[in-house]
Amino acid sequence: MSNDSWKLESDLCRCCHSEGKFKNLSMPCKNSDFEEIYSDMLKNCFDISLEPIEGLLCTATYTICDGCICRLRDATDFRKQVLACEERFRDMYDRNVFKATEPVVVGVKDEPDTFTDADEEFKKESSQDDNDEFEDSLDMHYEDDHTQVVESTKKKKKSKKTDKKGCRAVGRPRKEKQDSLEDEQGKKKESTKQATYYTLETEEDGAKKYTCTTCKRSYKSLGSVVQHYRHVHLRLRPKLRSCYLCPIKVPGHVRAFHLEKEHGIPAPTCNACGKKFAYPFQVLRHQKYHHMGEKSFACEHCPMKFNSAANLAQHAIKHSSLRVHKCEICEKAFKWKKNLRTHIMMHLDERRHVCSVCQDAFVQQTSLKYHIMKRHPEMV
Repeated sequence: MSNDSWKLESDLCRCCHSEGKFKNLSMPCKNSDFEEIYSDMLKNCFDISLEPIEGLLCTATYTICDGCICRLRDATDFRKQVLACEERFRDMYDRNVFKATEPVVVGVKDEPDTFTDADEEFKKESSQDDNDEFEDSLDMHYEDDHTQVVESTKKKKKSKKTDKKGCRAVGRPRKEKQDSLEDEQGKKKESTKQATYYTLETEEDGAKKYTCTTCKRSYKSLGSVVQHYRHVHLRLRPKLRSCYLCPIKVPGHVRAFHLEKEHGIPAPTCNACGKKFAYPFQVLRHQKYHHMGEKSFACEHCPMKFNSAANLAQHAIKHSSLRVHKCEICEKAFKWKKNLRTHIMMHLDERRHVCSVCQDAFVQQTSLKYHIMKRHPEMV
């Protein structure tokens, strides 16, 4: 390569300028369980937008090599890890899981040994006298006196330390703070006693298992069973949940479609017909009912079968003689609420179904179909 010209013989990596047969930045590539779009990964991870150029060099210069792909995956995984850890940290902080350690008492430095006037006189006497035996006896006497002095100073130091421990400035909580701490501990004990919605079991390998007493589902951590009980049984599920790749908050049933549209992560999809769903369990239910033909709810009055109890209950109204839904204007009764709504539109003269040929409007869709068959048979 020279500064004047660069003749490309193959694809050019936009991230490291190496040449070879590489992958397109905007085309989705499968990686184990999901698809990757490398231009979106660069945008989400580093806020870098690589735009393609116009002309013949568009496809050859809008690629990325395998080495840069591995580094980009590592950076994306690290970003996900940081966001997940931060979300978990905030959740634990809001639930007051973290506890501060007790204040450390700073010790008093040892003071240098001090000697009295008797020690100085003793030194003078010992230096003046040349008798060995007399010096030995004096040395013994000096050691006894010195040990007494040292022991007295150590006692003073101990008394100073105890006084320092009792001082408020070192970090000992006041009486009001102690009372508040005791109240918080008492509340926590009461909360643990009242937490009867789960049972704790320890398995043979030492792992803990938390079982919900309502539905008998088991979890490996306390936070999981608490979240399950709050969201499922108490129905305290948040309306909006934040995306783990961006700060946008969306409802739970829209989250999968948001990840697919904004971040390139495919939503749960049926492999048979390609229909997309918000949750994986909906895919299994769809495949059972629509592709495998599994219908386990049978009607008692006719041979028809249904795939859910709700559809069976809706069908059972057909065999019943009760007409629960009654019109307040003419007191006409209907079996289904949908028919009552259509009947009220007739009283209010709401004509929502309009003919596309002559612009005549009708209350019911069946009336519009009848009109088209009679007046505009060429439209059928």
